[in-house]
Amino acid sequence: MLTTVTPPEFLTAFLRARCPDADPVGVDDDLVESGVLNSMHLVELLYLIEAELGTEISLDDVSTDDLRTVSRITRRFFAPGRGPGETAKE
Repeated sequence: MLTTVTPPEFLTAFLRARCPDADPVGVDDDLVESGVLNSMHLVELLYLIEAELGTEISLDDVSTDDLRTVSRITRRFFAPGRGPGETAKE
């Protein structure tokens, strides 16, 4: 069972800053395919997530799929009981 979690404000602000002229991003929109995020943005986003969590995230513990949609990012890193090194079940 998936729990709906509200995306952190820093995440929505980050996405708006990267694509200010784009339509609002839905929580299940593919951020890579839509062009909202490129490889540099993914790295920057990972650093922001680390700062919000106050911990380093090993690249061995994260994949591009973890960062592909707002809902995946939120469930993977910010849902209760989630954190680095844990994998959300889809």
